[in-house]
Amino acid sequence: MNQHKKTAIVVGAGIAGASICLALKKRDIPTILIDSDSGPAEHASGNPIGVVYPFLTKHKTAESEFSLQAFIYFLSIWKNLKLGTLIPHKDGIYFLIDKEESYDRYTHALRSHQILSHIALEKDEPISGIRAIFFPEGKSLSPKDLTKQILNITNPKTKYNCKLVSWNELENGEILCQTTDGQLTCDYLFLSQGYQFEDDPNSKWLPLKKVRGQILKIPEQNPTNTHGILYGDYLTAPLQGYQVLGATYDEFKLEEETRPEESESMWEGLIQKLPTLVSSWNLPNVRLFPTRVSYRTQSQDRGPIVGKLPDISKIDLSIKYQNRLKKDGKEIKIPYFEQVGILNGLGSRGLTHSLYAAEILVSSIFKEPDIVSERIFKYLQPDRFLFRMWKRDQLT
Repeated sequence: MNQHKKTAIVVGAGIAGASICLALKKRDIPTILIDSDSGPAEHASGNPIGVVYPFLTKHKTAESEFSLQAFIYFLSIWKNLKLGTLIPHKDGIYFLIDKEESYDRYTHALRSHQILSHIALEKDEPISGIRAIFFPEGKSLSPKDLTKQILNITNPKTKYNCKLVSWNELENGEILCQTTDGQLTCDYLFLSQGYQFEDDPNSKWLPLKKVRGQILKIPEQNPTNTHGILYGDYLTAPLQGYQVLGATYDEFKLEEETRPEESESMWEGLIQKLPTLVSSWNLPNVRLFPTRVSYRTQSQDRGPIVGKLPDISKIDLSIKYQNRLKKDGKEIKIPYFEQVGILNGLGSRGLTHSLYAAEILVSSIFKEPDIVSERIFKYLQPDRFLFRMWKRDQLT
Protein backbone atom coordinates (compact mmCIF):
# COMPACT_ATOMS: atom_id res chain seq x y z
CA MET A 1 0.00 0.00 0.00
CA ASN A 2 1.37 3.39 -0.97
CA GLN A 3 0.45 5.57 1.99
CA HIS A 4 1.50 8.74 0.16
CA LYS A 5 -1.61 8.49 -2.02
CA LYS A 6 -3.94 8.14 0.94
CA THR A 7 -5.91 11.03 2.38
CA ALA A 8 -7.18 11.79 5.87
CA ILE A 9 -9.91 13.87 7.45
CA VAL A 10 -9.44 15.23 10.98
CA VAL A 11 -12.53 16.41 12.83
CA GLY A 12 -11.90 19.07 15.46
CA ALA A 13 -9.49 22.02 15.23
CA GLY A 14 -8.35 22.21 18.84
CA ILE A 15 -4.92 21.20 20.09
CA ALA A 16 -5.83 17.50 19.67
CA GLY A 17 -6.83 17.89 16.02
CA ALA A 18 -3.78 20.03 15.28
CA SER A 19 -1.57 17.38 16.87
CA ILE A 20 -3.10 14.70 14.63
CA CYS A 21 -2.40 16.92 11.62
CA LEU A 22 1.26 17.09 12.69
CA ALA A 23 1.51 13.30 13.01
CA LEU A 24 -0.04 12.93 9.54
CA LYS A 25 2.29 15.59 8.10
CA LYS A 26 5.28 13.56 9.28
CA ARG A 27 3.94 10.73 7.10
CA ASP A 28 3.14 12.95 4.09
CA ILE A 29 -0.58 12.24 4.28
CA PRO A 30 -2.74 14.95 2.64
CA THR A 31 -5.19 16.10 5.28
CA ILE A 32 -8.47 17.97 5.50
CA LEU A 33 -9.25 19.54 8.88
CA ILE A 34 -12.89 20.36 9.56
CA ASP A 35 -14.45 22.19 12.48
CA SER A 36 -17.92 23.52 13.19
CA ASP A 37 -16.53 26.85 14.43
CA SER A 38 -15.17 29.75 12.40
CA GLY A 39 -11.53 29.05 13.28
CA PRO A 40 -9.18 26.88 15.32
CA ALA A 41 -9.06 26.55 19.11
CA GLU A 42 -12.40 28.14 19.92
CA HIS A 43 -13.26 25.96 22.93
CA ALA A 44 -10.99 24.64 25.72
CA SER A 45 -7.93 25.16 23.49
CA GLY A 46 -8.89 28.83 23.29
CA ASN A 47 -8.05 29.63 26.91
CA PRO A 48 -5.60 32.56 27.01
CA ILE A 49 -2.82 30.84 28.99
CA GLY A 50 -2.37 27.25 30.09
CA VAL A 51 0.38 25.21 31.73
CA VAL A 52 2.43 22.29 30.44
CA TYR A 53 3.78 19.77 32.96
CA PRO A 54 3.48 16.00 33.56
CA PHE A 55 1.04 14.33 35.92
CA LEU A 56 2.97 12.04 38.28
CA THR A 57 1.92 9.31 40.69
CA LYS A 58 3.84 7.80 43.60
CA HIS A 59 4.39 4.52 41.76
CA LYS A 60 4.92 3.88 38.06
CA THR A 61 1.35 3.59 36.86
CA ALA A 62 0.46 3.52 33.18
CA GLU A 63 -1.17 6.92 33.69
CA SER A 64 1.94 8.62 35.01
CA GLU A 65 4.32 6.81 32.64
CA PHE A 66 2.25 8.03 29.69
CA SER A 67 2.10 11.57 31.05
CA LEU A 68 5.84 11.74 31.63
CA GLN A 69 6.60 10.35 28.18
CA ALA A 70 4.10 12.80 26.68
CA PHE A 71 5.81 15.71 28.43
CA ILE A 72 9.23 14.63 27.13
CA TYR A 73 7.77 14.21 23.64
CA PHE A 74 6.23 17.70 23.86
CA LEU A 75 9.66 19.12 24.69
CA SER A 76 11.20 17.33 21.70
CA ILE A 77 8.58 18.78 19.32
CA TRP A 78 9.00 22.21 20.95
CA LYS A 79 12.72 22.07 20.23
CA ASN A 80 12.63 20.45 16.78
CA LEU A 81 9.99 22.85 15.42
CA LYS A 82 11.63 25.84 17.17
CA LEU A 83 8.27 26.70 18.73
CA GLY A 84 9.98 28.72 21.43
CA THR A 85 10.81 31.36 18.81
CA LEU A 86 7.20 31.48 17.60
CA ILE A 87 5.06 31.29 20.73
CA PRO A 88 5.21 33.68 23.72
CA HIS A 89 5.92 31.57 26.80
CA LYS A 90 7.63 31.40 30.17
CA ASP A 91 9.65 28.39 31.27
CA GLY A 92 9.32 26.81 34.69
CA ILE A 93 6.43 25.34 36.67
CA TYR A 94 6.35 24.90 40.46
CA PHE A 95 3.96 22.31 41.87
CA LEU A 96 3.55 23.09 45.57
CA ILE A 97 3.69 20.10 47.93
CA ASP A 98 2.90 21.64 51.30
CA LYS A 99 0.94 18.60 52.57
CA GLU A 100 2.75 15.52 53.82
CA GLU A 101 0.77 13.15 51.61
CA SER A 102 1.63 15.26 48.56
CA TYR A 103 5.27 15.42 49.57
CA ASP A 104 5.36 11.65 49.98
CA ARG A 105 3.71 11.12 46.59
CA TYR A 106 5.90 13.42 44.55
CA THR A 107 9.24 12.70 46.13
CA HIS A 108 8.59 8.99 45.62
CA ALA A 109 7.52 9.74 42.05
CA LEU A 110 10.90 11.31 41.29
CA ARG A 111 12.62 8.14 42.48
CA SER A 112 10.24 5.50 41.10
CA HIS A 113 10.20 7.11 37.65
CA GLN A 114 13.96 7.80 37.80
CA ILE A 115 13.34 11.37 36.67
CA LEU A 116 16.41 13.43 35.84
CA SER A 117 16.80 16.92 37.28
CA HIS A 118 16.40 18.70 33.94
CA ILE A 119 12.84 17.30 33.87
CA ALA A 120 11.86 17.66 37.55
CA LEU A 121 13.48 18.16 40.91
CA GLU A 122 12.56 19.02 44.48
CA LYS A 123 12.99 22.75 45.06
CA ASP A 124 11.36 25.39 47.27
CA GLU A 125 9.12 27.86 45.43
CA PRO A 126 10.99 31.18 45.96
CA ILE A 127 8.07 33.52 46.73
CA SER A 128 6.25 31.39 49.30
CA GLY A 129 9.18 29.25 50.44
CA ILE A 130 6.86 26.22 50.18
CA ARG A 131 8.34 22.87 49.19
CA ALA A 132 7.65 22.11 45.54
CA ILE A 133 8.45 19.95 42.57
CA PHE A 134 10.01 22.20 39.96
CA PHE A 135 9.71 21.44 36.25
CA PRO A 136 12.43 23.65 34.69
CA GLU A 137 11.09 23.12 31.16
CA GLY A 138 7.42 23.23 32.10
CA LYS A 139 5.68 26.11 30.38
CA SER A 140 3.06 28.82 30.64
CA LEU A 141 1.79 29.48 27.11
CA SER A 142 -1.32 30.13 25.04
CA PRO A 143 -3.04 26.94 23.85
CA LYS A 144 -4.51 28.91 20.97
CA ASP A 145 -1.09 30.14 19.87
CA LEU A 146 0.29 26.60 20.05
CA THR A 147 -2.62 25.21 18.04
CA LYS A 148 -2.29 27.91 15.37
CA GLN A 149 1.46 27.46 15.02
CA ILE A 150 1.15 23.69 14.61
CA LEU A 151 -1.51 24.24 11.94
CA ASN A 152 0.74 26.81 10.21
CA ILE A 153 3.49 24.21 10.09
CA THR A 154 1.30 21.32 8.95
CA ASN A 155 -0.86 23.40 6.60
CA PRO A 156 -3.84 21.06 6.22
CA LYS A 157 -6.71 22.02 3.95
CA THR A 158 -9.19 23.59 6.36
CA LYS A 159 -12.97 23.71 6.26
CA TYR A 160 -14.34 25.82 9.09
CA ASN A 161 -18.05 26.34 9.79
CA CYS A 162 -18.30 22.73 8.68
CA LYS A 163 -19.75 20.04 10.94
CA LEU A 164 -19.48 16.28 10.51
CA VAL A 165 -23.05 14.98 10.31
CA SER A 166 -22.41 11.27 9.69
CA TRP A 167 -19.88 8.87 8.24
CA ASN A 168 -19.75 5.29 7.02
CA GLU A 169 -17.32 2.88 5.43
CA LEU A 170 -17.72 2.11 1.72
CA GLU A 171 -17.13 -1.27 0.09
CA ASN A 172 -13.88 -0.04 -1.48
CA GLY A 173 -12.47 0.74 1.97
CA GLU A 174 -12.90 4.49 1.74
CA ILE A 175 -14.87 6.47 4.31
CA LEU A 176 -17.74 8.67 3.21
CA CYS A 177 -18.30 11.71 5.40
CA GLN A 178 -21.46 13.73 5.20
CA THR A 179 -20.86 17.27 6.41
CA THR A 180 -22.91 20.44 6.52
CA ASP A 181 -20.75 21.56 3.57
CA GLY A 182 -21.35 18.48 1.44
CA GLN A 183 -19.80 15.04 1.07
CA LEU A 184 -16.13 14.20 1.53
CA THR A 185 -14.31 10.90 1.10
CA CYS A 186 -11.06 9.83 2.71
CA ASP A 187 -8.98 6.79 3.56
CA TYR A 188 -8.50 7.68 7.23
CA LEU A 189 -10.84 9.46 9.61
CA PHE A 190 -9.70 10.91 12.94
CA LEU A 191 -12.25 12.09 15.48
CA SER A 192 -11.14 14.72 17.99
CA GLN A 193 -14.20 16.94 18.24
CA GLY A 194 -14.41 17.11 22.02
CA TYR A 195 -17.86 16.88 23.56
CA GLN A 196 -19.51 16.89 20.12
CA PHE A 197 -18.70 13.16 20.05
CA GLU A 198 -22.22 12.48 21.32
CA ASP A 199 -23.65 13.48 17.93
CA ASP A 200 -21.95 10.43 16.37
CA PRO A 201 -23.82 7.11 16.85
CA ASN A 202 -20.56 5.19 16.33
CA SER A 203 -18.92 6.79 19.37
CA LYS A 204 -21.80 7.97 21.57
CA TRP A 205 -21.51 4.79 23.66
CA LEU A 206 -18.20 6.08 25.05
CA PRO A 207 -18.53 7.35 28.64
CA LEU A 208 -17.39 10.90 27.93
CA LYS A 209 -18.82 13.99 29.53
CA LYS A 210 -18.66 17.74 29.20
CA VAL A 211 -16.98 19.53 32.13
CA ARG A 212 -17.24 23.24 32.81
CA GLY A 213 -14.22 25.33 33.78
CA GLN A 214 -13.79 29.03 34.55
CA ILE A 215 -10.58 31.08 34.52
CA LEU A 216 -9.74 34.64 35.51
CA LYS A 217 -7.40 37.05 33.66
CA ILE A 218 -5.36 39.25 35.98
CA PRO A 219 -3.43 42.29 34.74
CA GLU A 220 0.30 41.70 35.18
CA GLN A 221 1.55 43.01 38.50
CA ASN A 222 4.93 44.25 39.65
CA PRO A 223 6.40 42.30 41.33
CA THR A 224 4.89 38.99 40.28
CA ASN A 225 5.82 35.35 39.82
CA THR A 226 8.13 34.58 36.92
CA HIS A 227 7.13 30.89 36.85
CA GLY A 228 3.80 29.11 36.81
CA ILE A 229 2.61 27.96 40.25
CA LEU A 230 0.23 25.04 40.84
CA TYR A 231 -1.42 24.34 44.18
CA GLY A 232 -4.79 22.79 43.36
CA ASP A 233 -5.66 25.88 41.32
CA TYR A 234 -2.90 27.48 39.25
CA LEU A 235 -1.43 30.89 38.57
CA THR A 236 0.42 31.18 35.28
CA ALA A 237 3.47 33.30 34.67
CA PRO A 238 2.57 36.63 32.99
CA LEU A 239 2.41 36.77 29.21
CA GLN A 240 1.69 39.85 27.10
CA GLY A 241 0.46 41.92 30.02
CA TYR A 242 -1.65 39.50 32.03
CA GLN A 243 -1.68 36.14 33.77
CA VAL A 244 -4.36 33.53 34.33
CA LEU A 245 -5.81 32.22 37.58
CA GLY A 246 -7.65 28.95 37.13
CA ALA A 247 -9.50 26.80 37.00
CA THR A 248 -12.83 25.74 38.45
CA TYR A 249 -14.36 22.34 37.77
CA ASP A 250 -18.03 21.46 37.47
CA GLU A 251 -19.41 18.35 35.77
CA PHE A 252 -23.04 18.96 36.70
CA LYS A 253 -24.01 22.61 36.15
CA LEU A 254 -22.82 23.70 32.74
CA GLU A 255 -24.19 27.20 32.14
CA GLU A 256 -22.17 29.45 29.86
CA GLU A 257 -22.56 32.55 32.06
CA THR A 258 -19.63 33.42 34.29
CA ARG A 259 -19.99 32.94 38.04
CA PRO A 260 -18.61 35.86 40.08
CA GLU A 261 -18.60 33.70 43.21
CA GLU A 262 -16.20 31.26 41.53
CA SER A 263 -13.82 34.08 40.66
CA GLU A 264 -13.91 35.25 44.28
CA SER A 265 -13.32 31.70 45.53
CA MET A 266 -10.25 31.28 43.32
CA TRP A 267 -8.97 34.69 44.41
CA GLU A 268 -9.39 33.84 48.09
CA GLY A 269 -7.56 30.57 47.52
CA LEU A 270 -4.69 32.44 45.91
CA ILE A 271 -4.47 34.86 48.86
CA GLN A 272 -4.36 31.96 51.31
CA LYS A 273 -1.71 30.05 49.37
CA LEU A 274 0.52 32.95 48.25
CA PRO A 275 -0.14 35.84 50.67
CA THR A 276 3.33 37.38 50.27
CA LEU A 277 2.82 37.68 46.54
CA VAL A 278 -0.73 39.02 46.53
CA SER A 279 -0.30 41.46 49.43
CA SER A 280 1.76 43.79 47.23
CA TRP A 281 -0.85 43.89 44.47
CA ASN A 282 -3.17 46.85 44.23
CA LEU A 283 -6.10 45.48 42.27
CA PRO A 284 -9.80 46.41 41.92
CA ASN A 285 -12.71 44.15 42.76
CA VAL A 286 -12.01 40.66 41.42
CA ARG A 287 -15.48 40.62 39.85
CA LEU A 288 -14.26 43.25 37.37
CA PHE A 289 -11.53 41.05 35.89
CA PRO A 290 -12.09 39.41 32.48
CA THR A 291 -13.42 35.88 32.93
CA ARG A 292 -13.73 32.98 30.49
CA VAL A 293 -15.86 29.85 30.64
CA SER A 294 -14.91 26.85 28.52
CA TYR A 295 -15.70 23.16 28.39
CA ARG A 296 -13.38 20.20 28.26
CA THR A 297 -14.25 16.59 27.58
CA GLN A 298 -13.40 14.04 30.23
CA SER A 299 -13.64 10.26 30.19
CA GLN A 300 -15.18 8.17 32.93
CA ASP A 301 -11.78 7.18 34.36
CA ARG A 302 -10.24 10.59 33.51
CA GLY A 303 -7.75 8.98 31.14
CA PRO A 304 -7.32 9.94 27.47
CA ILE A 305 -9.13 7.90 24.81
CA VAL A 306 -6.66 7.11 22.05
CA GLY A 307 -6.92 4.36 19.45
CA LYS A 308 -8.92 2.67 16.74
CA LEU A 309 -12.66 3.05 17.24
CA PRO A 310 -14.43 -0.24 18.11
CA ASP A 311 -17.34 -1.14 15.83
CA ILE A 312 -19.99 -2.15 18.36
CA SER A 313 -22.51 -2.75 15.55
CA LYS A 314 -20.63 -5.98 14.74
CA ILE A 315 -20.69 -7.34 18.28
CA ASP A 316 -23.41 -9.85 19.05
CA LEU A 317 -24.59 -8.29 22.29
CA SER A 318 -27.23 -10.98 22.77
CA ILE A 319 -24.36 -13.21 23.89
CA LYS A 320 -23.37 -12.42 27.44
CA TYR A 321 -19.80 -11.35 28.02
CA GLN A 322 -18.99 -14.30 30.26
CA ASN A 323 -20.42 -16.77 27.73
CA ARG A 324 -18.35 -15.19 24.96
CA LEU A 325 -15.32 -15.34 27.22
CA LYS A 326 -15.72 -19.11 27.64
CA LYS A 327 -16.55 -19.68 23.96
CA ASP A 328 -13.44 -17.92 22.68
CA GLY A 329 -11.09 -19.56 25.12
CA LYS A 330 -10.78 -16.46 27.32
CA GLU A 331 -10.02 -14.20 24.39
CA ILE A 332 -12.45 -11.49 23.39
CA LYS A 333 -12.00 -10.28 19.82
CA ILE A 334 -13.28 -6.77 19.31
CA PRO A 335 -14.14 -5.59 15.77
CA TYR A 336 -12.79 -2.17 14.86
CA PHE A 337 -13.14 0.47 12.22
CA GLU A 338 -9.59 -0.19 11.09
CA GLN A 339 -9.03 3.24 9.54
CA VAL A 340 -10.98 5.36 12.02
CA GLY A 341 -9.21 6.68 15.09
CA ILE A 342 -10.35 8.69 18.07
CA LEU A 343 -8.47 11.10 20.33
CA ASN A 344 -10.69 12.48 23.06
CA GLY A 345 -11.15 12.71 26.82
CA LEU A 346 -8.02 14.80 27.40
CA GLY A 347 -9.67 16.76 30.20
CA SER A 348 -7.43 19.48 31.60
CA ARG A 349 -4.18 17.94 30.28
CA GLY A 350 -4.58 18.44 26.55
CA LEU A 351 -1.61 20.77 26.26
CA THR A 352 0.76 18.19 27.69
CA HIS A 353 -0.73 15.02 26.22
CA SER A 354 -2.08 15.86 22.75
CA LEU A 355 1.09 15.69 20.67
CA TYR A 356 2.18 12.30 21.99
CA ALA A 357 -1.34 10.87 21.98
CA ALA A 358 -1.72 11.87 18.33
CA GLU A 359 1.60 10.24 17.42
CA ILE A 360 0.54 7.02 19.17
CA LEU A 361 -2.86 7.10 17.44
CA VAL A 362 -1.59 7.68 13.91
CA SER A 363 1.22 5.16 14.35
CA SER A 364 -1.24 2.48 15.44
CA ILE A 365 -3.68 3.20 12.59
CA PHE A 366 -0.83 2.79 10.10
CA LYS A 367 0.27 -0.44 11.84
CA GLU A 368 3.75 0.85 12.56
CA PRO A 369 5.96 -0.69 15.28
CA ASP A 370 4.69 0.05 18.79
CA ILE A 371 6.08 3.25 20.30
CA VAL A 372 4.68 2.65 23.79
CA SER A 373 4.49 -0.36 26.06
CA GLU A 374 1.49 -2.67 25.89
CA ARG A 375 0.46 -1.47 29.35
CA ILE A 376 0.27 2.16 28.25
CA PHE A 377 -1.42 1.21 24.97
CA LYS A 378 -4.18 -0.67 26.83
CA TYR A 379 -4.57 2.22 29.27
CA LEU A 380 -5.31 4.54 26.33
CA GLN A 381 -7.49 2.34 24.14
CA PRO A 382 -11.22 3.10 23.86
CA ASP A 383 -12.15 -0.56 24.15
CA ARG A 384 -11.33 -0.50 27.87
CA PHE A 385 -14.75 1.03 28.38
CA LEU A 386 -16.38 -1.44 26.01
CA PHE A 387 -15.21 -4.38 28.12
CA ARG A 388 -16.49 -2.80 31.33
CA MET A 389 -19.86 -1.88 29.85
CA TRP A 390 -20.28 -5.27 28.22
CA LYS A 391 -19.62 -7.05 31.50
CA ARG A 392 -22.30 -4.93 33.18
CA ASP A 393 -24.85 -5.44 30.37
CA GLN A 394 -24.81 -1.71 29.69
CA LEU A 395 -24.54 -2.02 25.91
CA THR A 396 -27.77 -3.90 25.25
